[in-house]
Amino acid sequence: MLNSAHVTEPTRRALLERLDARHGREFFDEAEFGRLRALAVRLVPHDPAEMDLTGTVDHRLIVGIGDGWRYADALPDGEAYRELLASLPEGFETLDGDAQDAVIPAVQSSHSHTFEDLLAELTEAFMAHPLTQYRFGYAGFADAPEWPHVGPNELEPREVAYGPQ
Repeated sequence: MLNSAHVTEPTRRALLERLDARHGREFFDEAEFGRLRALAVRLVPHDPAEMDLTGTVDHRLIVGIGDGWRYADALPDGEAYRELLASLPEGFETLDGDAQDAVIPAVQSSHSHTFEDLLAELTEAFMAHPLTQYRFGYAGFADAPEWPHVGPNELEPREVAYGPQ
């Protein structure tokens, strides 16, 4: 679908950028970045080799892009994320998944607003990634004029029906 005539060039360009995005580490130090990556995988299960959610967060902080709001008493995102990451136990990134999951609720309750913001940011990056959209069968990015109208519970001829018919 991405390379079809149903997708306009600006949308295709944006999705291909997301697909190929590998920002690396610019804002966080190496330890913070490793902790963030481990936490991100626990919060939004994904393969960091496929989707660079951690690099996406890091890059947003380095370029200073935000969603236009934050809680009045909140630190700037980068500082708040650093505090949250510092509250994780030393070696968090080397713990097995169950051990990581066991400490996350305490971090969540002690940094509730920051945790909520980070989870929302990771979820947004995950859902906006073309691989996620492909795996969910989402075609809402098909924005070219004359894209056929599909109503509730209707399928395009190219779509496969799942579940009971």
